[in-house]
Amino acid sequence: MAQPDTDADLKSLLLKLESKSGLGLSSSSINSQISPVLAAFLPSAKPSTRSLAHLVISKLVSNARPSPTTGLTSSYESDQEKATQNLIRLFSPIIESRLATTSLEEVRPALGLFTALFQIDSATASGIFLKDGVADAVLDVPDLFEGKNGITASQAVAALLSQASGSKPCRPVVQAHAISWLQDQVRRDTVDSGVRAAAANALTKLSRGTAEDVSSDTLSSLGGPATDGAVEEAKRKDDDESLAKLMKNLIVDSKETVGPGQPLAGSSQSILDAVEGLAYSSMDSNVKESLSVDTAFLTRLFSLVPPPKRHQTGAKPTVNVTSESLPPEEKASVALLYGICVIVLNLVAFRPKLSEEEKQVDRLKRMTKEGARTGGKLADPDGKEAEDQLATDDAVKRRCKRVLKAGVVSALVSMSHRKESEGIRRALGRIFLSLVEDKENRGKIVQGGGVKALQRMIEASFTSLKDSPAPPTPKKPPSKFDSTVAGGSSPPAKSLDPQDLPAIQALAKLSITASPILLFGPDASSSLDAVHPLSHLLLNPSSTLLQKFESLMALTNLASLGPLVASRVATHKEPGLGTVLNKTETLLLDDNTMVRRAATELLCNLVASDTVWERYTGEKPDGTRSKPSEEGDKAFVSRLRILLAMADVEDAQTRLAASGALAMLANAPDVSRLLLGKMENGAEKVFGVLIDLIAPAEEGRSGDEEDGDDDDETNLLAPTTPEIQSQLAYRGVVCTRTLLTNLPTDAETVKSVVKAAKSADLGGALVQALNARENAGNQEMLVAGAETLKWLIGKGVEIVI
Repeated sequence: MAQPDTDADLKSLLLKLESKSGLGLSSSSINSQISPVLAAFLPSAKPSTRSLAHLVISKLVSNARPSPTTGLTSSYESDQEKATQNLIRLFSPIIESRLATTSLEEVRPALGLFTALFQIDSATASGIFLKDGVADAVLDVPDLFEGKNGITASQAVAALLSQASGSKPCRPVVQAHAISWLQDQVRRDTVDSGVRAAAANALTKLSRGTAEDVSSDTLSSLGGPATDGAVEEAKRKDDDESLAKLMKNLIVDSKETVGPGQPLAGSSQSILDAVEGLAYSSMDSNVKESLSVDTAFLTRLFSLVPPPKRHQTGAKPTVNVTSESLPPEEKASVALLYGICVIVLNLVAFRPKLSEEEKQVDRLKRMTKEGARTGGKLADPDGKEAEDQLATDDAVKRRCKRVLKAGVVSALVSMSHRKESEGIRRALGRIFLSLVEDKENRGKIVQGGGVKALQRMIEASFTSLKDSPAPPTPKKPPSKFDSTVAGGSSPPAKSLDPQDLPAIQALAKLSITASPILLFGPDASSSLDAVHPLSHLLLNPSSTLLQKFESLMALTNLASLGPLVASRVATHKEPGLGTVLNKTETLLLDDNTMVRRAATELLCNLVASDTVWERYTGEKPDGTRSKPSEEGDKAFVSRLRILLAMADVEDAQTRLAASGALAMLANAPDVSRLLLGKMENGAEKVFGVLIDLIAPAEEGRSGDEEDGDDDDETNLLAPTTPEIQSQLAYRGVVCTRTLLTNLPTDAETVKSVVKAAKSADLGGALVQALNARENAGNQEMLVAGAETLKWLIGKGVEIVI
C-alpha cells in the first residue's frame, strides 16, 4: 500500500488544506484523497511520513471546526457539535470498512488512523468508537492474525483501547467489550511486552477514570441504598497496584537507551506506555511508596532521560519551538519525559495546606462520598480514621530523600533544557519546589545544578510570556487626573501564569537559606539576573501570600550584597504591575506579622540604594538636598512615620529591621528636622519609641500577639531575647545620638526637643541601657550613649547616674 511518493502526496494534501482550496473532502471522495494518510500508518512507514500524516489530520480537523477567535457566540457549541458529526461521517466509513477486512494491510492503517484521531480530536474519535459494532470489530482484529502479524495487530488494538480508556464517553464501552481481552494480555507472560504495556496502560486509565466518573456522580446517590463501594474500592486498589508492579517491572527489565533527540520506536513504545500508566497509578499512596523504595526502578526511570542535544546547551535558539509543532516521534519523546515528570511529581508532592473554609468543603465532599457508599451512615465524619499516613508531610519528605539519593537532580537538570514543552517546564517547577521544601535537601540540589536549571526554566517562561499577545488595554474616558504622558497610556499588565510561579518560588527558597554568591556567582553583579524573577514573584497578582513572603526574604538576601544589587531591586519595575519599592511599602502594613517583618527587612537593606535614600531623606547622590516644601515634607514624614511605627510593634525581628533603617536614615541631616520638628508631637513620639528600644519596661512585650491565620510558616512572632534586646538598644542609642546631634539649631525646636527628652526621662533610659549587663561589651554603644548624655547635659538636662 505504501508508495515511494507517499511523502510527496502528503505534502501536496497538506498544501491544499492550508490554502483551503482544491480539496473537496466528502464521503464519496475522501477514500481516494486520504489514502496517503493511511499508508503512513503501515509498520513499514518512516517516522517522518507518519509525522506528515498527523499534520494532515490535524489540519483537516482544524479546518472543519469553527475558529475559537471568531466563533465564540451563543451558537458556538452548536457549531462544534455539527463539526463533530461531519467529521464522524467523514472518517467513520474509512475506519469501519477497513476493520471489516481480513488484510493486515487494510486493518493496521485503520487502527493507526483511529488512534491518531483520538490524540488529535477526541470528540470525533469517541463518536466513531461509540457506534454500534465498532468496538466489537476492533476486538475481532487480534483473532484474525497469527505470529508477527498477530503481535502487530494486538499492539495496534491495545494502543487504540488505551486512548479510548482515557475518554469518559468511551470507558463504559471499553469496560463492557474489551476488559477481558485487556486483562488476558496482562496476565499472560508469553504476550509481547509491548502489548502487555499498552494493555496495562489501558486498564490503569480505565480503573482511575471509572473511579473518578463514579465519584463525580455521588451527590445524586446520597441517602440512597448502601452499596458494596468499599469492597469495590479495595479491589480496584489491589488491581491498580498489580498493574503498577507489572509496568514497573517492564521499565526495569527494558534495555533500550534513548539518546539526545532520539525518537521512540519499536519496543521503546512499551516503555512509553508503561511510564504513562504509572503516571496515572502513582497517584495512589501505596503505589507511591512502592515506587519510591525501589531504587532499581528509580535509577532506571531516570536513565530514560536523555542528555540534552548540543544546541540546547549552547546559545539561545533563534526559533521559538513549541511541543505542538513537533513531529510525532519527537512528541513521543516529550510524552515520555512528561510522564517521568508526573511520576516524580506524584512521589514528592506535598498535600496543599487548606484554609479553614477549604477544610470544611473537603469534609463535606468526604461525607457526601461516604454517605453515597453506605446509604447515609457516616462512620468517620471527621476523616480522622481515614487519614492516609503515606500522604503526611513526613512520608513525603522521606520519599523526597529517596528520589534524591537515586539521582533525580541530574534527570531534572537534563529535562530543564526541553524549553519547547510547557507541561514539562511547569511539572519540573513543582518538583523542585517540593524537593527544596526540606532545608536538608537544598545543598544537594544546588550542587547538582538545580539553580541553573531553575533559571533556565524561568527564562523560558518569560520568553513565552514575551511572545504571547498583550492583554487588551481597558478603554476609559480621558481624565485630567491621569498620570500618563500626553497621548500615551499605561502599558497593559503581562504576568506569568500561576503554574509558572513554583519554579521561581523554589529559587526563592534556595536564595533565602544560601548565600547569593554561592548560588549565582563570585561577585554581586552575578546576582543581578535573579532580581527580575524574584521581583515578578512579589508583584504577580496571582502570587499567594507565602510566595510574596518568600520573594521578600529572597530579595532581602540579594540586597544585602551591597548598593549595586540594592539599587537594582529598589528600581525594578514590571510593566503594568508596579515597582518592588512601592509593593514593599504597601506590605509594611499587611495584616500578617511575617509579611510585615519581611517587608521591613527588605526596606532596611534597600536603604543602601540611592533611590530609597533620596525617597526617605530628600538627599541626592551628590549630597545636595531637595528644596524643602510643605508637600515634600509631608511625604517624607509619612514614610518615616511608618518606619517608626514598625520599630514599635510586638515582633522583635521587625523592630530590629525598622530601627536599623531609622539609625541609618538618621545620618541624613534633614531626618532630624522632619521627625523631631515637622511631625506632629514628633519629639514625644520618637522618644517614646526610642526609649522602648533602649530600655523597655520590665514587663517587656508579651510576644503573644494574635494576628491573622494560625499558619506556622507565615505568622510567628519573634521573642525578645537578651541578645536581641542588646541589638535593639544599640540601634536605639545610635539613632538617638544621631537625631540629637543633627537637630536644627533654632531655639524653638531645641527647646521643644529638650522638654520632650526631660518628660520622657531619656537620660534615665540611656543610663539604664549603659549599665545593663547584656550591653557591657558593646564599645560603640557605650561611646554613642556617652555622647548623647553629654549633649543632654549641655542642654541643661539633669542626669541621675
